[in-house]
Amino acid sequence: MVTEELPALRSVSVGFWVGVGSRDEHDREFGASHFLEHLLFKGTANRSAAQIAHAVESVGGDMNAFTAQEMTAFYIRVPDEQLDLALDILADVVWSPALRANDVDAERNVILEELHMRDDAPDDIVHELFARAMFPDHPLGREVLGTQQSIEDMTRDSIASFHGRHYRPSSIVVAAAGNLTHDRVVDGLTRHADALEAGPDVDLARSVEGLAPARPRAVMTKPVEQVHVVMGTRSVARRDPDRYPLTVLNQALGGGMSSRLFQEVRERRGLAYSVYSYRVAYVEIGAFGVYAGTAPGRAADVQAELVDVGGEKGLSLTEAVLRIDLV
Repeated sequence: MVTEELPALRSVSVGFWVGVGSRDEHDREFGASHFLEHLLFKGTANRSAAQIAHAVESVGGDMNAFTAQEMTAFYIRVPDEQLDLALDILADVVWSPALRANDVDAERNVILEELHMRDDAPDDIVHELFARAMFPDHPLGREVLGTQQSIEDMTRDSIASFHGRHYRPSSIVVAAAGNLTHDRVVDGLTRHADALEAGPDVDLARSVEGLAPARPRAVMTKPVEQVHVVMGTRSVARRDPDRYPLTVLNQALGGGMSSRLFQEVRERRGLAYSVYSYRVAYVEIGAFGVYAGTAPGRAADVQAELVDVGGEKGLSLTEAVLRIDLV
């Protein structure tokens, strides 16, 4: 449990960060982490989905969740006097979800629609292609949402089993910030201690040993207006000391309107509307990439600029191991 006391504020934010994500799913569980992200707000033994939403929003609060490769997060922001409400609801949904069969079926359809929405967003698809080529045949390259087949095959019992194995206290960090005290957060969670089964620590068995080399190129063809290009390379892990200079490099190369890529590719040459760089970091490895979306006739010029801007400034991308064209 970690807290940050900010007494000048009149609000608090509370999050339950669960140390499990898409890379931790077994063969028949693809998409289970994301499925759970949807299901936990569908209700508990004591609250319906409507009651959860009304309780938070009626006091001016908001709540949400997200799933990534190595974690799933649930968070609520409310006025400071509603801290206990936020803690109660998060503890209830994370540790005591109902996981009703009819809710599973309803949310299955929602997730399938989310997959369809993703398929209509080539600027999202291209990053998934990048991940699959960067980490071939490895869980880090797996789509967080799962596949249509895996979501259609997912059962209520398999989701409940995944929750029971991973949503244990030893796998969760509770973070809170705002006009609060650490003791008040501890006291608020103590009320739920009887509902928790500590059990053994979760063994995720994560490894990148034997990871295959990145594939040099991945191409998908779709009838869209632009070519979406990502070029990148494997990079440093989450706790590597080089993450600090890499963060500076990322900002200088493509982190904003003053960055070199934005100024050269968009402002000076007008080759793209959207161009940026980014980094991702996992426990043992990471990736660094640059992205641009442009007209098909300009794709070659954009790719050349993505290399040249870095090379001219000593930030060479000539060893990028992946180029993705979505045309």
